[in-house]
Amino acid sequence: MGEVRLRGFGWRHAGRHAWAVRGVDLRVRRGERLLLLGPSGAGKSTLLAALAGLLPEDSGEREGSIEIDGRPPADTRERVGIVFQDPQSQLVMARSGDDVAFGLENRGVPATQIWPRVDEALRRVGFPYPRDRPTAALSGGEQQRLALAGVLALRPHLLLLDEPTANLDPAGADLVRAAVGRAVDGDTTLILVEHRVADALPLVDRVVVLDAGGGVRVDGPPEAVFAAHGDALAADGVWVPG
Repeated sequence: MGEVRLRGFGWRHAGRHAWAVRGVDLRVRRGERLLLLGPSGAGKSTLLAALAGLLPEDSGEREGSIEIDGRPPADTRERVGIVFQDPQSQLVMARSGDDVAFGLENRGVPATQIWPRVDEALRRVGFPYPRDRPTAALSGGEQQRLALAGVLALRPHLLLLDEPTANLDPAGADLVRAAVGRAVDGDTTLILVEHRVADALPLVDRVVVLDAGGGVRVDGPPEAVFAAHGDALAADGVWVPG
């Protein structure tokens, strides 16, 4: 589980003239760890939202196809987890353990399984406090690790991270990346959008660059991509190592 396939995929938000993303042909196999790059406006966040099933058909115009395990994202939401830039926007409960349990309860996980899964997820992200720690007392990096734990507790096949360290200081960002590295196993497909590219490279084995004009511009192993295209990508506003 966790295989992604896009064929000529595009999305235009309702009321907009320009397409947010267009002409994307991409296959991501189960267990791959992909860093998604591109200049501002290339559609990286829109693509993640589409994969997460967060773009209802009545909210815009779609072209091409997008599938997860051969099915549309609307049918695979329980297999997909997404973490956004702002951790505060993702926390809904006053106590940390309750926040991680929230998604499990909504999905009807048996009560006897909820707390063991909460504790497992908190351990995997290196959360340093007990379950009753107030979410309001956490730093930004701790909140982001808690948000990640809430997603991991649901055991997704596909994990989407949309610039999870963008609002964090360097120390907090390092802790979040370390948590991702510990938490993502070989059976979980990872698609990461991140502007701190050099720091993110240890987490990935493939780089895909979206073109602002539509489609995939570059696709390959990180070393090969940056060696062959680094200068041109930097000139177009894409963050590259160094």
